[in-house]
Amino acid sequence: MHISAEDIIVETIRADGSPTAPGEAGEIVVTHMATEEFPFVRYRTGDVGVLTDAPCSCGRGLPVLAEVQGRTTDFVVARDGTIMHGLALIYTVRDLPGVERFKIVQESIDRTEVLLVTNNRFEPESEARIIRDFRVRLGADVDISVHRVTDIPPERSGKHRYVTSKVAVGLHRETPTSA
Repeated sequence: MHISAEDIIVETIRADGSPTAPGEAGEIVVTHMATEEFPFVRYRTGDVGVLTDAPCSCGRGLPVLAEVQGRTTDFVVARDGTIMHGLALIYTVRDLPGVERFKIVQESIDRTEVLLVTNNRFEPESEARIIRDFRVRLGADVDISVHRVTDIPPERSGKHRYVTSKVAVGLHRETPTSA
C-alpha cells in the first residue's frame, strides 16, 4: 500500500511511543498538515501495521505500508507474555448456540471478563467451555469471569468492540496463533 508521502507522514510506533524498525509491527501514527483548519499531528489510529523500507515493485518510489494486522485493542496478552490476536478468544464465543452478543474485556494479565447477551438456546456447559478455552490460551491460573447481561452498550464512538484489552501490549512481540 503506497503512502502519499507528498502530504502525510506515516509512522509505526511501539507501546512506549518509540519508532519501530522497518518490518516491525507497531501502531500506525499519521501526521497530515495539509488541512489548515484541523491538522493531524501524530494521530494514533489504533491500527497495527508494518512499514517496509523495500521499494514497491511498481517503481513509483513512495514509502510502503507492507501490511495492516488489526487494531491495538484487538490483541490480548497471555500470562506468559505471549501476544495474540483477539480472534483466538472470539472464535470460542461467537459460534456458541444462544449467544446473541458478547464482549471480552481483558482487565489485567490475571483477569478476563466475558459479557454475554444470550437467548434460551444458550446451555450451561457453554460457560464452562468458554472458561476452559480461554485458560488454554491465556493461562491455567487466569481468572475468567462470565456474566450474562441484558445489553452490551457500544463504545463512545458508537461502535461495538468484541475484544478490549487493558493490558499494555509490546507490539513487536506478537506471536501468531491458530484459532
